[in-house]
Amino acid sequence: MTKTQPILLVLLPLHLIGLILMAGTTIIDYFTFKSVCRLPNQAPGLLPLLAKFGLFVRTGAITLILTGIAMLLLSKDLWSQPLFKVKLALAITLVLHGMLVGNPQAAKFRTLITQNNTTSIQNITQNLNRFYILQLTLFFIIILISVSLPRDHPHRP
Repeated sequence: MTKTQPILLVLLPLHLIGLILMAGTTIIDYFTFKSVCRLPNQAPGLLPLLAKFGLFVRTGAITLILTGIAMLLLSKDLWSQPLFKVKLALAITLVLHGMLVGNPQAAKFRTLITQNNTTSIQNITQNLNRFYILQLTLFFIIILISVSLPRDHPHRP
């Protein structure tokens, strides 16, 4: 066992917790969004809940990024693995897509719902549907790549 192995054994579960927090919150956020769309008269009660999900996603993202960087620094051969580079690119895409597409669209959606602007809500609803489907697909692919890493990979227990 190397000196860094115990640290990696702590970082890996934290890394996975960050991923699970992000993915799980995104799923819950998506179903809450769909409920608001199906039950617009329930929207006033659900909107504050939608606004709070971002905190959990950001916490998961920060955990994921910090533990990922730490594992990358501690693991000498990690960068040489092609699947790691693909996973990293997908994770960066996931975070940027959430920040640059999801956050602005969700803010517009909440504003239009509170204003009861049904004509503009349709466009935002379609955009958010595409956003959530893409985010969840990215999570699925990242998880699939993570479990398909070689057995001797430092990210594997």
